[in-house]
Order: sequence, then C-alpha cells, then structure tokens
Amino acid sequence: MPAINDLRRRFLAAFGLGAGALAASRVAGAADAKSPTTAQGPRGSAPLVLEYDVAVLGHTNYDNEDGAANRDPDYSGRVKDPQKFRQAFGRSDLRGSSFFHEGLIYPARTIPDPKTPRDVNWNFEKPPVGTFFDRGWVVINNRADAPYVPRPNPHLLSHTDYYLGGIVSEQDLTPTDMIATVGLQHNNANVGTFRRAVLGGTGRFANVRGQLLQTHLGNNSSKLQGLFLPDGVHPPSPNFRLRFELYV
Repeated sequence: MPAINDLRRRFLAAFGLGAGALAASRVAGAADAKSPTTAQGPRGSAPLVLEYDVAVLGHTNYDNEDGAANRDPDYSGRVKDPQKFRQAFGRSDLRGSSFFHEGLIYPARTIPDPKTPRDVNWNFEKPPVGTFFDRGWVVINNRADAPYVPRPNPHLLSHTDYYLGGIVSEQDLTPTDMIATVGLQHNNANVGTFRRAVLGGTGRFANVRGQLLQTHLGNNSSKLQGLFLPDGVHPPSPNFRLRFELYV
C-alpha cells in the first residue's frame, strides 16, 4: 500500500490537484481495493478518479441520415402523426447515420440528481469549467429483416473530446487539458451506465489511459433538435455524469 499511495500522490501532483482531491482519491482507491472486479493499473495501483457533470446543448445537435439506407418511408418522410412516426422508427435501420453536438462541463454534482430520468433539473445557473464536442454514428437497428435481430439500443457510437482546461472560445481555441474517449453511449430510455475507452489527451492528460463510465443525469432546459425527432417536437436535452478512471 505505501507504494500505491506514493504513486497516487505523484500522479495527483502531476495533475496539479490539491489535498481535497488526494483525500477523495484515497477513498476511491480504498473502495476499489475491496472490489475484485476493479481494473488495476501499473503494479496493481488504483486509478485516479475524476468526476464531472455535462449538459448537452440541444440547439447544437446536428445529424445526417443519408448514411442509413433502410429507413421506413414514413420515418424518412417525417410523417406528421407522432404515433406513426414512432412506429416507422421501429421499422428503420439507422446504422450509419452521423451526428454532432457540443456541450458544457461542470464539476461533479453541480447538476442535482433528478427524481426521474425525464426531469428537467438544469437551467445553466452556474458557469461551466469546460467544453466538449461529440461526433459519431448511430447504431440503432430496428429492422426485423436485418442480418441480426432488431437492436433499438444502444443509441450511438461516439468519439468525444472533453476540454477540461477551460471553455473553448475565440480567446482560447484549444484549451491545454483535454481527454478523448471512444465507445458506445446512450440508451433511448435514459437508463444504464455506458463504458468507453480513454484514448489519451493533451496537457496534463497527455499520457493517460483508462476508461469512462457515463450515466444519464436528467435533462436541461435547452431544446434538442435533429432529424431523429418528429416534426415540431423539441424535447429537453440530456445531461450526463462522467467518471474517469485514469492511469499513467
């Protein structure tokens, strides 16, 4: 244990984190040590755990269904009847559709826990600490005649860049500290935890690897737009809680 604690101290010092973060990491490390399923880092070390809340900006959501060849005509034609649209969605293979959106990053537990997955529990009351950009492809396959059985979930295969060193702006086009992840995310019912690979990053995160655990955290007051919605329907955009488990 002394060697593990020393590694953790050096890791935290490299990230410029204070005593509070060190204490939190020790608690996380102790909890991890009790779990036989926890992945271990070099020489059996516990991971550095960082947590954040994120809010997707619904008005930045853009998608392109041109890559999906097997859309039901009522779905591709944006039928006005919401019930018919949902039924047409259930007959569509949307694999290959691309998407892009961006959002804001906050310290963990800035966004309150929702009472239900559909709660609108965030109205951008506090300033963010970072920006993220998310792009990728839809993997939903609802068609019964497809090579595999219908699979309405998960929703997306994404590559996401989390800029944790500050807000992306005209004054700071590429904040120094960034973490990049790739993997599946998002359930249409907004349930479950999704695991993605941490590919690396820049700045303080230039040499890290690990994993990200993402859970849905209610919704925010920005309105989601995009082709995957019936005409005239603009639901609230989702929030997520992120748990990074990082190794040098």
